[in-house]
Amino acid sequence: MLQNKIMDLEREISARFVANREAIKMLVLNQLHPRSTTLIRAPRGVGKSTLMLLLLKGITGDDFVVVSGASEVKRGEVVGRLHIPSLEKEGVERVLWAAFVKSRGKGIDELNRLNPYTTANIHHLMQFGEVWAYGQRSKVEDYILIANENPSDATSFVHPPPFYDRFDICIFLRTLTLSEKFQLQELLDKYDWNLVESMPQVLSFEELQEIREEVASVELDPELTGYINLLVRDFQSCVRDKENSEIKPPTLCEGCHFIRDVCGMIKEPVSERAAVTLTHLAKAVKWLYGKCSIDDLFQIALWVFPHRLNLIRTRNILSDIQDLLERERVKMEDRRIRRQWSLLNELIKGFNPSIYRLARDAAVEDVAFAEELIKIEENWINEGLLKRGEDISSQMGWHILSHNRWRTK
Repeated sequence: MLQNKIMDLEREISARFVANREAIKMLVLNQLHPRSTTLIRAPRGVGKSTLMLLLLKGITGDDFVVVSGASEVKRGEVVGRLHIPSLEKEGVERVLWAAFVKSRGKGIDELNRLNPYTTANIHHLMQFGEVWAYGQRSKVEDYILIANENPSDATSFVHPPPFYDRFDICIFLRTLTLSEKFQLQELLDKYDWNLVESMPQVLSFEELQEIREEVASVELDPELTGYINLLVRDFQSCVRDKENSEIKPPTLCEGCHFIRDVCGMIKEPVSERAAVTLTHLAKAVKWLYGKCSIDDLFQIALWVFPHRLNLIRTRNILSDIQDLLERERVKMEDRRIRRQWSLLNELIKGFNPSIYRLARDAAVEDVAFAEELIKIEENWINEGLLKRGEDISSQMGWHILSHNRWRTK
């Protein structure tokens, strides 16, 4: 079974890489959809490059290329260069596409040191699945791309947030405990200090593509899909429209009714790519383990959100996001007890004063639910079933969905 090969891949990597078991599990899981991209963040000397190479070798054998931000990487090495003889003899501009473009496995070492021009080319590759050089375009076939960086490196370039958003997940590696250091020493002795060289190719890229096709065809339970969309929306929503406001939290949140909610902790929200990635990974979990639960979804989110959002206050990014996800668990359970979405479904069918009162009570404590209720209120106001000023946004001074209100006038 192909599932067994994925399990074997995880075991072979774990046999050569000490600790960070959850990180390895997520690293492998993220390869089960087309054009997967993974970012590994850690301090120097923790094993970022080793983990990257172990995975590349385990899937692509020797068919991978690694470029390093520590060297003077030029566009010709990453994208392509002109074939000078063709230009001189025939006057034809022919591009020799770089091995990085053509290889199935792509690695980027010390991503934070890449110059902005090279970063822009890689950004375009990840965004559109193509590269351009000298006015010519080349489509990039299916691949795996893994990058690593140490953001605290003093020589770092500051790459734009949209570039990092193109990475499906971000894995954080920790330093080893004392006992784990002894385990590492034993591994180095066992493999004669050749951890990467000893790594076998566990499956072919053709097998990986077959797996990716099977994973893509997996159907998720509608309830789980609803949880994915709701989880992402909770990490985006703001009654004061922070996405379009020039004033950012915490100033924007002063005096807000929801200042203690999840939205009040987030400065820059996650993008819609978070929902896409969560869906890919939920399908991969179901394909590999037979099911995907809401608990699995929350574990996955811990690796999908960190590089996609900015918090108002950050002490430890993983711990901070874990705390927010725990708050979200409580919120999800509260929604279930209140039967909020059942109430909303009933109100969509038609105005019902008693159900509307229950929905209003819930909306006071739930931004995402309030958004949906206010959309329905706008329809009732236009139909004369509800007066302007009696709706919850007017009574509480919210400016939620003002753009939708404009469109309905």
